[in-house]
Amino acid sequence: MTIHQLWESIVAFYEPTLEIISLWAFGLPLFVTVIAVMFILSQKWQGPLTLRSLTNAAFPKEQYDHPSSRVDRWNGIILLMLGFPLVGVIAINGIAIADNVGAYLTTEFGARDPVITSTWLLVSVQFLVYFLSVDFVGYWVHRWCHTNALLWHLHKPHHTAETLTPWTLFRQHPIEFFGLNIIPAICGGAFTGLVLFATGSPIHPGTVAAVTTTAYIAFFVIDVFSHVHLPISYGWLNRIVLAPVMHNLHHSMEPHHWDKNNAVVLTLWDWMFGTLYLPKKGESWRWGCNDEEYGANNPHNTLKGFYIDPFITLWRHLKEGKSPNP
Repeated sequence: MTIHQLWESIVAFYEPTLEIISLWAFGLPLFVTVIAVMFILSQKWQGPLTLRSLTNAAFPKEQYDHPSSRVDRWNGIILLMLGFPLVGVIAINGIAIADNVGAYLTTEFGARDPVITSTWLLVSVQFLVYFLSVDFVGYWVHRWCHTNALLWHLHKPHHTAETLTPWTLFRQHPIEFFGLNIIPAICGGAFTGLVLFATGSPIHPGTVAAVTTTAYIAFFVIDVFSHVHLPISYGWLNRIVLAPVMHNLHHSMEPHHWDKNNAVVLTLWDWMFGTLYLPKKGESWRWGCNDEEYGANNPHNTLKGFYIDPFITLWRHLKEGKSPNP
């Protein structure tokens, strides 16, 4: 293997990570601006409006210097270096699954006449079927992570975060990252493949473009902004789309907030299945899991505890014959 071939292999391996870094390069100024505007609108701004004050508003020291935030950053770096590239190697791609399922069914049962002839309608239907099915399964996987004892022990490290920053998005135990995050893509892709076969049309390039664009937008508007220290509200859209304040509350340690707002993108599912919680005006909460595992007692405020404690806790409960209730 030549040096050129080796370099090409390395670049190909890190393509998923490079995509995320490029997203941040474009999105970071937007992130800082939105946070600063929210501070100004909330009348919490003090002092002159300078680049330094804007930076302090977007990246408050007390949030980013916290042990919880340091775990988020280091785990995020590890996932960027190893996790996302390996997912790319495994190639768990919902659109590819949909295309393969549709092609397999066509081979087995014969081609069907196209049901939809309009291009824009075909792209719209394929996109909506894929997006809604993946988001629907994502909601239920997330909900089961809170109600199933085994899954909760893997998901719990995400909820022991005592600060919220964009790095908290990557606060996922490796088993959860590799094992659970692929389920929506597999199920949503398989269901979309059934629809492709039923409608007699393969995946349209326009559908791929629409899914890719939506994924990039959702990464910032939903994923990143849902893990910021400000409870940003989208007003009446909170009932439809996961606003930062809704996921902010999902991280609350207050018992009446537990297991609420499990949406990935659409809070419509929370409303339909009884897990929607709209925060009241002036309502406040603390981030974390519970009072017993907070501060100095937080088992996940170090990388060692973050990775190992879920297995130790689960083994202890099983050995003692107790149900590791979530």
